[in-house]
Amino acid sequence: MDDLLTEAEAARLWALAYNTHDPSVLAPILSRDVRVMSRWVVNDLVGRDRYLSYLRRKFQTFDESGLLVRVEVGWTPGDPPVEPGRPCALIEQNGLLLATVLFDVVGGRLSQVSIGPYPAPASCERSGEYPGLESDDGLVN
Repeated sequence: MDDLLTEAEAARLWALAYNTHDPSVLAPILSRDVRVMSRWVVNDLVGRDRYLSYLRRKFQTFDESGLLVRVEVGWTPGDPPVEPGRPCALIEQNGLLLATVLFDVVGGRLSQVSIGPYPAPASCERSGEYPGLESDDGLVN
């Protein structure tokens, strides 16, 4: 692992993990004390091993429930609008955009994942890229 991890690459790998239900793709890029914050969860999740364990359980729940969860890479709106936005991931469940995911990279590792309704997923620039789903016409589960 080198120090060239970017927010855009972190977004792609995070989307790949979600779209393929394989948390192991994130293992090499996570910092030991990664912090995961969700607008819908009271307490932050802290620590690489805890996060990977959480993802294994979450993906198992997806598989068992039949929910169609897809993640697309995109960009937040710029501020001001003429400036480029930040790379992000957009979570879609059963065809509805639910959340925007932002990534902080420090020292070549993913140090923070922020999941929430802001910026609004519908306001983000969509790429049409769903890492890991290209060979399945965008469908998984």
